[in-house]
Amino acid sequence: MKVNQNLQDAIQIFNQLSIPRSEVVMGRIFLKPGSNYRELFSQEEIAKFGKLNISEQQLSNLVNAFTFVLMYVVAERKLTQVEQTLLDNNLSPDHLEIFKNAWLQYGNDYSIKIREKPIAVRDVLHSFNWNISLQIEESRLPMKNVANFSNVEGKIDQAEDLYSFDARNPAVNFIFETKPSGEGKTDKFQIKFQKSQILDLFEQLEGLQESLDKLI
Repeated sequence: MKVNQNLQDAIQIFNQLSIPRSEVVMGRIFLKPGSNYRELFSQEEIAKFGKLNISEQQLSNLVNAFTFVLMYVVAERKLTQVEQTLLDNNLSPDHLEIFKNAWLQYGNDYSIKIREKPIAVRDVLHSFNWNISLQIEESRLPMKNVANFSNVEGKIDQAEDLYSFDARNPAVNFIFETKPSGEGKTDKFQIKFQKSQILDLFEQLEGLQESLDKLI
């Protein structure tokens, strides 16, 4: 399991919590897979964390980080390895014991819930759209792939003459909208595929489908 700064920060915050409070936090994370901190704790409880100098951002990171850890355990079935990784990254033995006890108590139910309904730790795909664009200026192909529309004779010295325009090379724009789990602003991002990339994508999807068919 790869350890990033978010998980290291979450471990430090978890270590700061008293044993009883740590048990409550870990129990909530186990009982409601994929929930954000506002869904796990009341405003009164969040305020109490603030009095312990734990900000809402830190609390959110704590929940997200340990949710990731649990999802990794479910997917890879490497509980012992994960426990050692947490220890190596300075999780206290007492707090590791809380994690282990919570897994023994809730781990089976948590695994079933995760497999029945996969979750996203941070951003969730909100919507998806696509369109085909025939923008000729962006559909330039090397001369070796298309007819010589430029009518260049002899040696080609200018790089501009190495390309011609061909509307047969469309571009597809995939538009994704994501938003953080729970509340948050929706963000958009776009990925553009040229013809060769589209063909490669569908070939990979066909290979994936064949592999899935063999498993059924």
